[in-house]
Amino acid sequence: MGGPFHARLCCRGSRPGSPGSGEPSRSGDQQAGTVAESLPTHRAARRKIPKPLVRLLRLVLVAVTAWLLLRLLRGVDWGEVGYALTHLSWWQIAVLLVAMVIRRSVLAAPLALLIAGLSYLRAMVSDVAAAAVATIAPSPGDVVLRLAMLRSWGINATDAASGLTLATTLFYVARLAAPVFGFLIFWAARDFYGPFAWSALIFGAGSAVLLGGLLYALRAERTAATIGRLLGRLFQRARPSSAGPDAWEERLVSFQSHSAGRMSQRGSLTVLSQLILILVEAGVLVLCVGFVGVQLDSTAVILMICSFMVVYPLTGLPLMGAGVLDATYAAFVSDHSAIEATDLVAGLLVWRVAVQLVPVIVGLATVLVWRRLTWNR
Repeated sequence: MGGPFHARLCCRGSRPGSPGSGEPSRSGDQQAGTVAESLPTHRAARRKIPKPLVRLLRLVLVAVTAWLLLRLLRGVDWGEVGYALTHLSWWQIAVLLVAMVIRRSVLAAPLALLIAGLSYLRAMVSDVAAAAVATIAPSPGDVVLRLAMLRSWGINATDAASGLTLATTLFYVARLAAPVFGFLIFWAARDFYGPFAWSALIFGAGSAVLLGGLLYALRAERTAATIGRLLGRLFQRARPSSAGPDAWEERLVSFQSHSAGRMSQRGSLTVLSQLILILVEAGVLVLCVGFVGVQLDSTAVILMICSFMVVYPLTGLPLMGAGVLDATYAAFVSDHSAIEATDLVAGLLVWRVAVQLVPVIVGLATVLVWRRLTWNR
């Protein structure tokens, strides 16, 4: 009863300003009782979605994915796919390399715009290195690498964290909004298509919610102060030697005001760069499909661009939605054109080599060079 754990509970149960209260044991028992009573509540809150329903949703997802893949793979002549992949001419490879440089420069634009003191070249280096790490490692790894690189280049910590947060948020806003543009363009150029409309509605709603949250956060200085004080209290309870509520309030208010300032200065250019990115991503895929022998006319190009915009949110899945995105995209295009599945698969494989495999190789080499230069300082 008089052990260190009981003593800690007593101290937490006593009121501030009366550490020598005459009833420490009762306060500790009350605190222990409160914690014990709250545990079932937290566990119950975590189990809002029944396990059978979660399992059913997983089975449905697996079944839909398997159906799409089987539908795609049954019509593929893999001999022709291999021939198309191994017979790209040198000038086509050169064009794809140039397209990759353009794609990486557009991807790096938000970092260069939103992080003060970061040059465009270093933004590209950071982006390709983080992309390589994100492909082969869990998600936080790329953020840790980005912050380490920015710190090694002398970028202020607040500038780095603010810029990364804004760039990531705007990227997901654009990614979720892409189906809306794809649906509207297809509707105006061709016809109304139900699956495109549903994709635009669902992902567009997510984009609107995310954008609304960002705009509110950029104007909510009082909310930032309140959250800062709350975090300060929580961290101080867990670790008494950590910074208190006042310090955390100052940090979050500074972060919020700094983010709002950068967005007011560079926000419009950043949003424009994200819209250009969607078009560049779609254009690279059209190039890859054209290079494997598909005849490209205006109707086919519009169809391929709109289909890619509609499935673009799937690039947020592991390995950029490998398999799921490919099957869905091929199903959309083949249902509205005479393009064969074999040519689409060959083009998608060329596209994945260009936007995934090559950047991973370049990114890992960049990380090694950066580490060597950092160690030599």
